[in-house]
Amino acid sequence: MSNDDDDDDYPFQCLSQEARELYLESHISRIRIPSSLVFYRDYVSRNKPVIIQGALDQWSALSKWNTSEYLRHQLGDTQVTIDITPDGYGDCVKLHKYFVTPLEEKMSFNHFMDIIEGKTSFNGIVYCQHQNSSFTTEFQQLNNDIHELSWVREAFGNPPDAVNLWIGTSKSISTLHHDPYENLYAVIRGRKHFTLYPPTDLYWLDQKFYKKAHYERYNSTQKIIDDDGINLKINENFIIVPDDNEVPWFDHDKNDLEQNTYLNPLKITLESNELLYLPSLWFHTVQQDSPMTIACNFWYDMEYDIKWNYYQFMSNIIKQKRKSEEKRT
Repeated sequence: MSNDDDDDDYPFQCLSQEARELYLESHISRIRIPSSLVFYRDYVSRNKPVIIQGALDQWSALSKWNTSEYLRHQLGDTQVTIDITPDGYGDCVKLHKYFVTPLEEKMSFNHFMDIIEGKTSFNGIVYCQHQNSSFTTEFQQLNNDIHELSWVREAFGNPPDAVNLWIGTSKSISTLHHDPYENLYAVIRGRKHFTLYPPTDLYWLDQKFYKKAHYERYNSTQKIIDDDGINLKINENFIIVPDDNEVPWFDHDKNDLEQNTYLNPLKITLESNELLYLPSLWFHTVQQDSPMTIACNFWYDMEYDIKWNYYQFMSNIIKQKRKSEEKRT
């Protein structure tokens, strides 16, 4: 991001500083199970993340899912949707031009487990992360092993919009993004590493529009050079296939984020039997370092209230500023 026009940046510098002084904390608290009132008053209404310990104590999944044998016995040859990428980065910008989504393939659960446990070779990095309420639609045999938390339902007043299952290894990484949901994210096996950024950091995260694309298995009939002369063939197995739309996303490396003093990152490690409340609109990256990590999350619809109005107002101002900068160059 250019620093030539400090006057244009000044309102966002103030926003970052005031958020730091009035709203944000230097770390995320760990608490025991709150009442629905305390949860909503102290965290949801304030758009403030928190880690809840002991919330999953009544889930039999905590003991049952620690052994792959149980999962294999329950699911066996059930067909499940698996995301596949050449490098483990799903939903990310490639070649500084394309927002690329993973290749999706159906395979038996046993075959998926053979791949992530190293029992069979496979071209690509696999990750069970299908987000169309995958837990309730593809993993019904496990549905009795977890249950919705009553104090969460009471706080939001509605059932979850989606319940998703995540199974992967340290090779799978979720790049910076945010969701229009209130997110309750539970780690059942292994651990996850999150870096969170508040919605007020949007300007400094330098979101731009990229052409939408997706991965496909490469074959010799496909076009490998795009209209700008860029090679779309990633390796002998994968190629990027452009789509028609554009998507707002992020394209920067770790150093870009660490060197920006106006950003307000919060880094946490979420252990087994811990539940993260990740408020709507918070940006986040997710990594895992265990041989196998299993998590389940509940998405609840966010309230499209004054918070959303202000976020959209800020977003539109930023978009207009970017357009003006492009015209000047």
